[in-house]
Amino acid sequence: MNVLGLHKDPWHDTGAAIISERNGVVRFANLAEERCNREKNSRLFPELSVRACMDQLGIDHVDDFDLIVLDYIVDGTDWRRDQQTTPCRQDVFLADVDPAKIHVVNHHLAHACNAYYSSPFDDAAVLVVDGRGSDRETQSLYVADGNGIELLDKSDAIGIGLLYAAVTQAVGFGLLQEGKTMGLAPYGGDDRRTFLDIPRRRSGVGLDYSELCVEDSYDLRRDLPPLETMQDRARVAWEVQNECEEALIELARWVRNRTGRSRLCFSGGVALNSVANYQLLRAGIFDEVFINPAASDPGIPLGCALYGWHRILGRTKTWSSISPYLGPDYDLERIESAIASFSGFTVIESGALEQTADLLAENRIIGCFQGRSEMGPRALGNRSILMSPMEGANKDVLNARVKHREEFRPFAPAILAEHTQEWFDIDRESPYMLLVPPVLPGQRDRIPAVIHVDGTGRLQTVTKELNAPYYELIRAFCERTGVPVLLNTSFNVAGEPIVETPEDAIKCFLGTHIEALYIGDFLLIKD
Repeated sequence: MNVLGLHKDPWHDTGAAIISERNGVVRFANLAEERCNREKNSRLFPELSVRACMDQLGIDHVDDFDLIVLDYIVDGTDWRRDQQTTPCRQDVFLADVDPAKIHVVNHHLAHACNAYYSSPFDDAAVLVVDGRGSDRETQSLYVADGNGIELLDKSDAIGIGLLYAAVTQAVGFGLLQEGKTMGLAPYGGDDRRTFLDIPRRRSGVGLDYSELCVEDSYDLRRDLPPLETMQDRARVAWEVQNECEEALIELARWVRNRTGRSRLCFSGGVALNSVANYQLLRAGIFDEVFINPAASDPGIPLGCALYGWHRILGRTKTWSSISPYLGPDYDLERIESAIASFSGFTVIESGALEQTADLLAENRIIGCFQGRSEMGPRALGNRSILMSPMEGANKDVLNARVKHREEFRPFAPAILAEHTQEWFDIDRESPYMLLVPPVLPGQRDRIPAVIHVDGTGRLQTVTKELNAPYYELIRAFCERTGVPVLLNTSFNVAGEPIVETPEDAIKCFLGTHIEALYIGDFLLIKD
């Protein structure tokens, strides 16, 4: 049994996911098209990612799919569901597929399925907070039990996602750059000026910022005072971040009262706001909160595939979690071939992990390419750039010499899970970098490179069960330094997707100030 999920043009962040069962074993594959065609936030039909997922799971032909599920396309002018009935008519790749195999689902429903069916819960409220969905909705509420998932309410008012995107543009970051606004916001927290004067018109799911935002655009209705300095921009970023946190907490209270559920699945682009997520958790409205690491549009293909698997095929929800490492795996032969194609480095063929830990303890910059790539926009150890967190200057070094991005952008602390509460103010694991708790005051001087200006860190807790090689590398670093934390950032430079293949990794390694590359069982050290 094979189910293909697609998120296709003209949406941004297109991609593919497959659920395949062989001899009673269910396997997954998920990949964004940008990782294959190297076009950031790709809008192209995801043929390359489909092929890569098929190769990963040993599927030879498109005809081998029992179901193909995709979210339907919304025309940017009149918001018609113009491809709901014939969703693949323009796609040569799927031109010969039996139309009976093709199913089309609402964009927000795909978000909801991605969150709920990959969660450990057997019942939950499911909140989707996004830009725009298939029927123009911005916030949607579902309830889920067992295999079932039902829409309770939705709103097409201009929501917090569109407001955040509009403010992101207003401060000069452009579309799909909301993470920069989140990173800049803490620098404006001590400033008491008001630039936005955000009106607070809220009613249940219907957050409404139409007084501030232009309909169907990413523009504000009024001009802001001149943002002449970085501090001005930081204050605006802080205002919209603060509004996001307050709005989500109010939404969560409404969801709890409306549904009576004690567990929440949260999805949509706004669910990547790790700072707001931590505040939502601290509010104690729900006993448990789950967010899939691919909460934004790169998770839509998996949501579509899960919809087909559970809702159409009726397969029982049996797993308690789905690994985030669902990209292709590259074997030893492929890695050796890639290494042989380049020069300018020495190859270490034995003891690579221990020598990588030595280099990290010596404060070197290391690229890490291991196993299957992560789904979603954040590197979780398999496609990462790593460095010691113990030198405060490392943040500036990486931003300027490797990442080529703004100096205020923070880096994530990755910690051995069993040490989490010794270092962070949090009572649970955070395996996907989706929570930003405070670092405990007594530990802040020890890991300055991964602490933001407000004393927090975008935390990743690492377990041996989920990622043994990554865990062992951090453990080896801890043996050398006494610190169970590594600095982790995505293996890419500004404006490019995260590396996907061994060749991508070696090119990025050679084209930046990364000093060594830990790839498979090898360590490459620049000459």
